[in-house]
Amino acid sequence: MTEPPKPKEGDENCLICRRPKSKHSPEELLTCSRKMEEFKKNTTGGAGIE
Repeated sequence: MTEPPKPKEGDENCLICRRPKSKHSPEELLTCSRKMEEFKKNTTGGAGIE
């Protein structure tokens, strides 16, 4: 298998959508950060499973 391209130095990938953070619009950054906070608060279940 081939490896995914490595991000440029200082260009982290978003943990939510896997896109480089530098490619996010301000709205996308806000959405992904909110989703990350929700995930940190409630780590049980997944995909709507309780």
